Amino acid sequence: MFCFSNSRNFKLKWYLVLLLMPTFFNSNIQSEESLGNSCQNQNSMLELSICIVNRHPDFRIEEIKLKEISGRKKIASYYFPSNPTFSGYVANRKGDTAGPIIGSTLTTANNFQVMVNQEIYTNGKRELAIKIADEEFRAQVYRLESVKRSLEFEALKKLTRFRYLFLEKENSLSSLNLVKELKKVSKARINEGLSPGIDESLSEAEEIRIFKIWNLSQRQYENAKSELEVLLGFPFELTQLNVFQWKLPNDLPKDKSELVKIAYQYRPEIFLTEKEIELALLRHNEVRKQKIPNVSLGAFAQNDGFNERVVGGMLTIPLIVWRDYEGESIISSSKIDSSKELKESVSRNIKQEVLFALTNFITLAEEVKLYDENKLERAESDLNNLQEAIRFGKIKIIDAINQQRILLQTKLNYLSTKSEYEVSQIELIRVLGLPTNTMEVRP
Repeated sequence: MFCFSNSRNFKLKWYLVLLLMPTFFNSNIQSEESLGNSCQNQNSMLELSICIVNRHPDFRIEEIKLKEISGRKKIASYYFPSNPTFSGYVANRKGDTAGPIIGSTLTTANNFQVMVNQEIYTNGKRELAIKIADEEFRAQVYRLESVKRSLEFEALKKLTRFRYLFLEKENSLSSLNLVKELKKVSKARINEGLSPGIDESLSEAEEIRIFKIWNLSQRQYENAKSELEVLLGFPFELTQLNVFQWKLPNDLPKDKSELVKIAYQYRPEIFLTEKEIELALLRHNEVRKQKIPNVSLGAFAQNDGFNERVVGGMLTIPLIVWRDYEGESIISSSKIDSSKELKESVSRNIKQEVLFALTNFITLAEEVKLYDENKLERAESDLNNLQEAIRFGKIKIIDAINQQRILLQTKLNYLSTKSEYEVSQIELIRVLGLPTNTMEVRP
């Protein structure tokens, strides 16, 4: 039973972080070839969708970005903003010294100086940089989860549509074979003088119409198949897919406002926008701290012109005169407002997605009810009987064409509706931010 309690909001955030940590720390990213080979052993839609996600460049790019941010965390943990600088010089001085008795005397002196300077953080800049890097890492985890969910649910939709496109293709092919039989019968009747010549024209026109329907379904099926083969990395057939139907959990709320609350509670995009706001605030604080510059501490040892050794220290403080960071402060402040507006935009989009998905699910659920099993079995039986009636000349050609057209369209409408109905369930779970295993499966 799935729990929708609001108390899990905070726990879920850390659950998402911990969930993706092993993915990040696995530095040996699998190659596409090895992933493709592993996917060949899978036959569940959920397993295949995970394989598609792991192979997808968009997901792998976000994984690499996570590794990149770990490097920023390491940079932020450095204790000094830069390496120390070393400088020194050596000089030899020669000169004449005038005396009252002896006259001038030649004197020499050795001058040298060695100095080391080290810039240090002031005003808690290192601690703030570490905090920013940590928040960037958490934000990237939510971004990675968002991309993963989007690709995973999109893969489930493609697999579902692929299965129903196969059924549409097979039904269209059966109808095409039936109309070919109809054309043969019409020609035979015309030759025997039992039917008018227009029957052949009608049957040929119907064959062209059915052929176009079959050709369209065949093309859509092949396109869907090739798309899955690119995503999976190996030739894919429907026989490799376990066939089952999706079913929403019974405890899922029916009220729109409750569903929107669930989406706000579980969608990683919401958590991501919250992290973006936190990051904008931290970066604005970082800019403000730049107004208090880092200082450099130095130590030196020197030998002056009189061969006297001197040891001392120095403090260097940059002056904030021309560069006052006001422009940077305006930019960072604007990014705070922008990130808040982005959260509002994302919230609205999520609410709209939930309402659209719910409407599609409800309307398609009502439409599916029209196609009960008895009606479909009767339609299949009528098609078989129609074929026998055509073969033995018990029905007029025009009547056979009209009846076949109605029965075929009924079956195709059912398959199209059933496909969209299952996709609407997948989409509803996606927009609510719930995991794929929330959906139940049935044969």
